[in-house]
Amino acid sequence: MENTQINLEQICMGIILYSGNARGFILESMDYMKPRNEEKITELMTLAKNELNQAHQHQTALLTAEASGKGAQTSVLLIHAQDHLMTTITMRDLVEKLTEVL
Repeated sequence: MENTQINLEQICMGIILYSGNARGFILESMDYMKPRNEEKITELMTLAKNELNQAHQHQTALLTAEASGKGAQTSVLLIHAQDHLMTTITMRDLVEKLTEVL
């Protein structure tokens, strides 16, 4: 992700998109808990991890811009994007703990 010019809307939408994709994979992985299909859970959680990495790259672009003095104004879209990402990370952590007791 290029940091020369920050486009807040694009970065926020990237965070929402990738964290939303990850959330979908995480929720789907939960469908495989009761039948104890660890292989499918692992596959879906790996896909979620890859999506979260993409979302994190977008978030890092915001942090880098702010550190270099080009910070963005707080907006509802930015708050929504951060909320989306943090909720998905919390879900991931919870599912990882739950799969330990399978």
